[in-house]
Amino acid sequence: MSVRRSLILAALGAFVAVHGCTGKREQAEQRTEATPRSESPATPEGTLGGKTAADSTSSVIELFSRIHQNESELSQIISAGRLNEVGQKAFLIRDLLATAAGRANVPLDQRAALEQHVSAVSRVAIALGNAGRAGNQDETKAQNSEFQRELGIIERMVGQVGGD
Repeated sequence: MSVRRSLILAALGAFVAVHGCTGKREQAEQRTEATPRSESPATPEGTLGGKTAADSTSSVIELFSRIHQNESELSQIISAGRLNEVGQKAFLIRDLLATAAGRANVPLDQRAALEQHVSAVSRVAIALGNAGRAGNQDETKAQNSEFQRELGIIERMVGQVGGD
């Protein structure tokens, strides 16, 4: 199952859990609204001002440029001790990375390893957000180090085979 499909299913599952079961017709309408064709799957963390973290016109290179910008902002947030903002920024980076990885031209024999690292980024983003919400500066820094390590691995994997 691709990362994009996993994100779509996760978003749908969260939506149904929050809003309860509805009729089949309403569910179909909600799925269509939740994943417009011109945009990547958006989670609340992946949206900013009504725009998704990555729209369909973004190339892998552009996405990694946005990831780097947000990584820098995340480091500044942590250094400034604004730990309540860490989760939102980490989730935005996670969403951008998942989109970039999904668009990267990676051979099938390397795709599984790439998806494992994308999953690791997702897990670490959650741990990073939890540490920030708890106000634990040391744990936030430790999780950010792991987050940065995984992001670097993915960027090297995508860069070796070429993106877009």
